[in-house]
Amino acid sequence: MTAVPASAQTVQKCVAVDGHVTLTSGACGAGQRLAASYGAVPEPVVKAAARPRPVAESRTPRVAARSGGSTTRTKRTPDRCQAARDRRERTLQRVGLKRTFDLLRRLDDEVWQACR
Repeated sequence: MTAVPASAQTVQKCVAVDGHVTLTSGACGAGQRLAASYGAVPEPVVKAAARPRPVAESRTPRVAARSGGSTTRTKRTPDRCQAARDRRERTLQRVGLKRTFDLLRRLDDEVWQACR
């Protein structure tokens, strides 16, 4: 796994006259006052290194012989959807409350890709 550096930025808390609170990385809008300013340093995004697929998970169809001399191709399809869900759950258990929106989005995107 490799960590991708993320750049730090400042987050402003702006409060409107009616009490509506806005968090922004830009300047406060018209009719808003700056209530606070925070230095936000995101956690590094961890990308998994590409691993070669084991032979057992190969997507090459098997050839099954039938009586009568003809052959038919059958595809072995592992339950990729459930495997992606299990990986997401294990990852969330491991990181606990330190999960970030980017991590959740990446995990959900992987599940969506596997389950569609």
